[in-house]
Amino acid sequence: MLHLITYKYNFIPAGEQALHIVFPEQINISENQLIQELASQLRDSYEDEITDIAPAYRTLTVYFDIRKTNYFKFSNKLKKFLVNYTLEKKNTYGRTFEIPVCYDLEFGIDLADVASFGKLSIPELIEIHSSTRYFIYMMGFLPGFAFMGNVPDQIAMARLEVPRSSIAPGSVAIAGKQAGIYPVASPGGWRILGRTPVTLYTPDNPLPPFQAGDSIKFKQITRADYEAIKELDAHGEYQLKVL
Repeated sequence: MLHLITYKYNFIPAGEQALHIVFPEQINISENQLIQELASQLRDSYEDEITDIAPAYRTLTVYFDIRKTNYFKFSNKLKKFLVNYTLEKKNTYGRTFEIPVCYDLEFGIDLADVASFGKLSIPELIEIHSSTRYFIYMMGFLPGFAFMGNVPDQIAMARLEVPRSSIAPGSVAIAGKQAGIYPVASPGGWRILGRTPVTLYTPDNPLPPFQAGDSIKFKQITRADYEAIKELDAHGEYQLKVL
């Protein structure tokens, strides 16, 4: 069992109806799993007072009903809860989804720069990127955008100094230790390594099949595979593989 007092954390007000529980600043799977488990336990324990709860990399934002409590009362109640809180230490991931990626140079517009950064050939870069399993720390920024990690140090190139005005949907990217997939067209400064033919967001289907606590494994595919999967996906005939 892991006791929460082994972690340093602070309470910070977030307006009149919310507070942040802030943990050490790091991209750490064990810490994030604790935050996600804590979110689940708080929902169950204070469902009458909590209106929403949002786990992130190192923070847990708790929204409370101002008609039933206030920051002072609610934060004291949570502090007492956390003093006695214990967690079964986890070293496991949730489900692992396989995402097909075409690393064609037309799609992977930053492949050459990231390969040069890591002193690698492009095939070596692709092998490192696609052989790593990426844990989903949080969902956000864009509908269906998964913030993932951890990118191996050798290829963990920092984001662009000047973001691009538009990134194509399905673009598979890294930014330092973070990894992600752009679900819709968007400005962005992450390094683009490839593209998936799978649609991750539509207004009629806003949530991807994966969520925080799951993980992603990328699978290299050819351009012909990309076009074939894109056609199947457009007709609702392609399902992501769960490993």
